[in-house]
Amino acid sequence: MYDHISFHLDEDYPADLPEQHAAHHIGYYYAWAVSQNLHSEAAAALPGFDRLLSGEISGAHFVLEQLNGGIDETCFNDLGNRFTRYYYADEEEGYGLFMEDYFSALGIETDDAFYRIADTAANQSLLNQVFQTGFLRWQNSLK
Repeated sequence: MYDHISFHLDEDYPADLPEQHAAHHIGYYYAWAVSQNLHSEAAAALPGFDRLLSGEISGAHFVLEQLNGGIDETCFNDLGNRFTRYYYADEEEGYGLFMEDYFSALGIETDDAFYRIADTAANQSLLNQVFQTGFLRWQNSLK
C-alpha cells in the first residue's frame, strides 16, 4: 500500500474536517498518474474511470469510491509502480519526494494545513505540473 486515508486518520487529524479530506493528496496524485497512462488495466475497468479521465470527478472522489480510500500496486501499471515506489520512498514516513513536492507547491507549512487543502481543479492543474516535473526528473535519472 502506497497511501491510504487510514494512515492519516489518527490523533493529528483535524477533528473539524470530514474524513474525505485525508484523500485529497492521494487523489491529486492518482488523477495525474491516470492522465499519464500510468494506471493499471484493472483500474481502467472500474466504474467512474472515464469520468476521472475526463475530469468530471476528482481523483479523491475516485480513490474513495472505487479504490477503497487508497492506492497500491494494483492501481498502476509497471511504469506507474516503478515511479510511485521512487516518488513515495522515504525511510521514515513513506512519502518522500511526493510529499516534499506537494507541500512546496501548495505552500503548506503544517500538518493541519495539509489536510485543509481543497479538492479543486486549480490545485489539480498546479500539482499536475509538479508531479510531471518529478516524473521527468526521475526518467532522466534512469539514463
